[in-house]
Amino acid sequence: MEREMVLKHWDVAWTDGLWAAPWRRVLEGLTPVQAAWRAQPGRRCIWEHIGHMLFWREVALRRLKGEKVEQDERQRRNWEMPHETSAAAFDDLRSAWEQSHRQVRAAIADGRSDLSNLQFLAYHDSYHVGQVMLLRALQGLAPIE
Repeated sequence: MEREMVLKHWDVAWTDGLWAAPWRRVLEGLTPVQAAWRAQPGRRCIWEHIGHMLFWREVALRRLKGEKVEQDERQRRNWEMPHETSAAAFDDLRSAWEQSHRQVRAAIADGRSDLSNLQFLAYHDSYHVGQVMLLRALQGLAPIE
């Protein structure tokens, strides 16, 4: 039952949203400039929030395989901004966002997977999706319902 509930939360977050917009739509209608926009210097942008979620999804999947993630890698990649914020780089981010969702979903559905590496990702990502939605609102973009 626990696995079914985790999978349900993961699926609903993508299609309908958990406490915020559906995850599949959070990058909808954004330009690379809007995704890289900062409310103030030193604050996080949408691009970084998505990258942060992608990084921790990757970490969870790697841990399932028994891989270790070293501290220096966490410091270097956790809030990593891409080297360029071109349309192509943003398309890559969108693709990675969708692909990572499918990968985590498959891992959750796999009855052999240790849920301790996966069960809290939905809550973590919901928190950051809420931040993404606030950053969209601060730029005057219409809400995603």
